[in-house]
Amino acid sequence: GGILSPDARMKVLNVIHAIRADASVKCPDGAEKSFEVGAALVQRMHPDDWVSDDKKATTKVFAQELGDRWGIGDPGCSNGVLLFLSIQDRFAYIKTAVVSQTVMTDSLSETVIDNLRPLLKGGYYDDALLQAVLQINDVLKGKSIPGLKTTWFSMFRGLIRLIPFVVAIGVYLLPILAMIVVFVLRAVLTPIAWLLDYVTNLWGRRRAELDLQRVQTELERSEFDQTMCPICLEQFATSGHDGCTVLS
Repeated sequence: GGILSPDARMKVLNVIHAIRADASVKCPDGAEKSFEVGAALVQRMHPDDWVSDDKKATTKVFAQELGDRWGIGDPGCSNGVLLFLSIQDRFAYIKTAVVSQTVMTDSLSETVIDNLRPLLKGGYYDDALLQAVLQINDVLKGKSIPGLKTTWFSMFRGLIRLIPFVVAIGVYLLPILAMIVVFVLRAVLTPIAWLLDYVTNLWGRRRAELDLQRVQTELERSEFDQTMCPICLEQFATSGHDGCTVLS
């Protein structure tokens, strides 16, 4: 038998038909058409079809070829969506076209896939595929789906992936940034240093002038102690003898 049970297959087809009947989008030529959704569930991708041993790249090519073969989407409208699950390869992928991607964004596609991972791990393939097409139906009709916290996690995961790129750019830009910082600091600090030197010199000259004025004022007032002679060893005589004691 197939991977899906007959009952699950019928339920999935009913959802896909409901999307085709109710969910519409405006095409590039101005016409309004319904989205067209396809779903594929396989055991595994054949090793001969792998692209450079890259699981993600192989899935994209496989989904693209399968969508083209099935004719998912109207010609000239790019309104197709294909859900692809490979069980043994443990990989799920939602292929969108240019127009359908404006509604079924990469972020929402990742949320749908993250939501079905627990069911796939448990081997509940019927429930996993049915849940995925139901959530695709909600997205294409403008409704919200659970898993917003997963969306935030995906954004965080995307930021983590940018770290090596940012570091690589930083290594190249760091010397340039350092030169710019040094130039800016020099341009800002040089005038400040010159101003400080000018103010310091001006204040020094002013203090010298004030000291000189003070000395002149003291001389004019005879405020110096003249009881001692700078070159004498004895005090002046206290009775009627002027001048210094002569040393012989």
